[in-house]
Amino acid sequence: EEAEVEDPSRPKYLDDGTLDTPTVALTCATREALRMGDEVKKMLLAAGAVLRSDDEALKKETEAADDTVDRLHEAIKLYLTRLNNEELDAQESARCVEILSFTTNLEHIGDIIDKNLMELANKKIKHHTAFSSAGMAELETFHAQIVANLDLAMSVFASGDIPLARQLLRQKAQVREMERRYIENHYERVGAGRPDSITSSSLHLDVLRDLKRING
Repeated sequence: EEAEVEDPSRPKYLDDGTLDTPTVALTCATREALRMGDEVKKMLLAAGAVLRSDDEALKKETEAADDTVDRLHEAIKLYLTRLNNEELDAQESARCVEILSFTTNLEHIGDIIDKNLMELANKKIKHHTAFSSAGMAELETFHAQIVANLDLAMSVFASGDIPLARQLLRQKAQVREMERRYIENHYERVGAGRPDSITSSSLHLDVLRDLKRING
């Protein structure tokens, strides 16, 4: 018999049998939220590859992956709403809110990738636009920093580690500075009359903006 293809949008860790034990249920929801984070990370990595390679098939896969993220978000939300709030202590209530907030933000990242970055990739493919080599290198460095920050955010969410959380907050200022520097560099290339920088200008700036929104 053919092996059954696993549906990535189906929750793996949300066990209804644990709903009577809030501590265990919250652990299950945390594990599912981290799995949702992994799906978002795959989307983010794929988005970088699409912008680099103009891979139409990968673009469609990435857009479809947003449905998986949406369904996982919905499943986690419904699971947590079935917890009996009267049985939760203050710490458990706070964790419940943290999980809901974290997954809502992950879902928003999926939307930015699907509706914004993939739309920009579509324009790039359609109009045969190419970034300058220097511009592409900067976008790749910026993208890699955002991926690293997503990994760090997931570690903070899983561990509650305060020094790691402070490190993540410091990254926000660093990303802001990187964006400012890369915008200046881009305008310098435009000012120098680089044809590829001129034709890709609005696309380039929009990709930087959307990556910064994801970091936020």
